[in-house]
Amino acid sequence: MKSIKTLFIVLSFGCLISCNSNVIGVPDSPYPISNDSFSLDTIADGFTIPYGIAIVEDNEYFITDRVGKMFHFKDGNQTEISGTPEVVTFGTPGIPAIMHGGLMDVSIHPNYATNSWVYISYLDTDGLAKVSRLKVQDNKANQLETIFKTKNQNYTGNGMRIVWEDSTHFFLNIGNSDWSTSTNPALYAQDINDDAGKIHRLMEDGSIPADNPIFEKFTSPTTIWSYGHRDVQGLYLEDSTNILFGIEHGPQGGDELNIIKKGKNYGWPLFSYGINYDGAQASVISKDSAATFTVLPEHYWTVPTDYGGQAVAPACLLKVSGSSVSDWNGYFLFGSLAFRRLMKYNRETGETFGLNIEGRVRTIKQLPSGDIIALIERNDLTLSNGMVVRIKN
Repeated sequence: MKSIKTLFIVLSFGCLISCNSNVIGVPDSPYPISNDSFSLDTIADGFTIPYGIAIVEDNEYFITDRVGKMFHFKDGNQTEISGTPEVVTFGTPGIPAIMHGGLMDVSIHPNYATNSWVYISYLDTDGLAKVSRLKVQDNKANQLETIFKTKNQNYTGNGMRIVWEDSTHFFLNIGNSDWSTSTNPALYAQDINDDAGKIHRLMEDGSIPADNPIFEKFTSPTTIWSYGHRDVQGLYLEDSTNILFGIEHGPQGGDELNIIKKGKNYGWPLFSYGINYDGAQASVISKDSAATFTVLPEHYWTVPTDYGGQAVAPACLLKVSGSSVSDWNGYFLFGSLAFRRLMKYNRETGETFGLNIEGRVRTIKQLPSGDIIALIERNDLTLSNGMVVRIKN
């Protein structure tokens, strides 16, 4: 009988690791394949888990690898940046996979052209989730300063996406995918005194915005913007509407698309459309009860199975507009870690489609030209063969 930890690892990788190989296969798409028209070029490779990308211009980016490396890519040339913080990663003994921790997102300040600030999120060696900013000079990290850190150690938060609201405010998600059951719930995401399971809103220097929500029993704002999240791994701010979307891991099934609003409770672990990895009930309360004081997801995904449902495990989020790949305009794109392919979602109809881009897509971004950039994790656990691809019509 598999232990809970082993079962968690297997489900996280979609039951794809062969007993005789470290190569992770690609299962059939759980949704109809949309045979869209596009071309795909690999522009950078040699990564373990390319996780974040900050786009300076069409052919210049900063890229993070979760193992703790950051690179500068410009006009086809890729250089490692030295002097970034040491990070911690961990998984399961005997399996060369990284389940938690590491160097995660990278983002440039909206006024990067004049101030040169680069922001990174990561799990430090002290177990605290942090955001630091730095300036890159001669391929070295300089003026490094930590501007945010969690109050408590947080080994189970994998998202840590940085999304700018404007030139002075940014959002940051911190996950809380601790094992939680209906009879023994892990309530960190519901605790305003804990930073895990939250989306935070910060000033550019990490200070607390004066117009952040003031929660019950508090007399002043905190960094917390919303709470009750399990593990948001994709954040997207739609400029035309100023709507912040979050795509979030459920446990076994129940992955969510949420519209993130100020001060709201998104329910984890009190209610979820997913179940526990052992098949037991995850929710503590009913859907009707949850609807009275939490925000239910706008959409959720559970792939039907004979054991109660499977997660798609969404890893990133982008709404495409004005792209050279016309078949994607108006759709949300997200990477499915469990089914190892890029997916697209029509918010108007609720339809989800698989795409003919295979691999664990960690990040998806749109370039100023309209082309799409995707960061794809290695497919062999013994190699560093992750890649960055450019997608266009």
